[in-house]
Amino acid sequence: MVVTPTEVLELGMTGWFGYRLARSPRDRGLWVIVIALVLLLLGEAFMITALRALSDGAITPGAGKLIQNCALALGFYAVMLFFLLSASGTRYATGRAEERPRVPLRGWWDGVAVVAVCAVLSLSMAATPPRLQAGSYPASGRLQDAALERPEVVAFYAVALVYFTYSCSAAAVWAVRYGRESSARVRFGLWLAAAGMVLFGIASAGRGLYVASAGVGLAVPDMLATGATSLIEIGAVLWISGLLAVGIAARWATLRVWLHHRRQYRALRPLWARLHRAFPEDALDHTHREPGQLWRDRLSAAQVHRAFWRRAIECRDGLSKLSPWLRDVGCDPDADPAEQADAVRRALELRASGHTPSSSAPLLVAAPTTTTATVDTDVSQLVRLARALDAHE
Repeated sequence: MVVTPTEVLELGMTGWFGYRLARSPRDRGLWVIVIALVLLLLGEAFMITALRALSDGAITPGAGKLIQNCALALGFYAVMLFFLLSASGTRYATGRAEERPRVPLRGWWDGVAVVAVCAVLSLSMAATPPRLQAGSYPASGRLQDAALERPEVVAFYAVALVYFTYSCSAAAVWAVRYGRESSARVRFGLWLAAAGMVLFGIASAGRGLYVASAGVGLAVPDMLATGATSLIEIGAVLWISGLLAVGIAARWATLRVWLHHRRQYRALRPLWARLHRAFPEDALDHTHREPGQLWRDRLSAAQVHRAFWRRAIECRDGLSKLSPWLRDVGCDPDADPAEQADAVRRALELRASGHTPSSSAPLLVAAPTTTTATVDTDVSQLVRLARALDAHE
């Protein structure tokens, strides 16, 4: 059994998406794409060879060919369904009932079609005598070696290839539509994957033409079948590259957010440390962590995000509690960060001395400068105040 570099990439990509699914088991979009990748992987000849070897002959050549083509049909359907749902704006991220993917009517009809295709393939295989199945349906996939003089063999290949042509073309269309609504980095990957699907569709159409012509007794040049095989290989590279590009773009975006939150988490420390000493009861995380766990938390994207948001909230809560003393030291909410930092330092000293504030009215410091404030602009102002405090030391 020989495994090509493209098949190794396909194995690696399926494993990678499976790992992502294990990390995010509630992501229904990942479930769909992983199922599609597993089915398409099962449609590879080397997988069928491995399954036959593991089954110790229980899987006959005919059964192996049937499994391979049904897996491809179901895999292409899953790819088409994924892009159909994505292009229609389906939300995948959670498993809550109100956000579960709603399959459009077209998706249901396509599901009926793929079941019908698998049924026809099964009937065609059943119509072929078992002793002739190995020779009629070559494991290599070479149509030149298939018994295309037999009507059930022609029906088997023709139905499968017509469906492959349709499903790959439809998946490419929906992938392009989904790409138009995505970011530039994701769009590039989706369009690469769509190009791969287009080549799959063209190759399937070419193989279908070869089968139909040979089935009616016409002389067909071998170049048609060999050319289609070459298109499949190129399409597989584009398909895999496209999915990898989408995955890398998503990981790159996650990494950028992780780095940004990590930088801001550290930048908030001068302000947070002073407020935490003054108001320790505001701490949102009282979990004791071992040294090894601390290192994991520093590298975990989820833990870094949680720590960042906790620190930002604790800073804002601390400033809110400090506001009566800030009023007493004459803090100007519109002053620049350096002046506000000096006021925070004096207010903390005044509180530590036991001073009773003259007013309990709140005072907003480090406020966002725009009227359309967002969480990011709010944290940015806190970071500016923290840096100004650090400069006072």
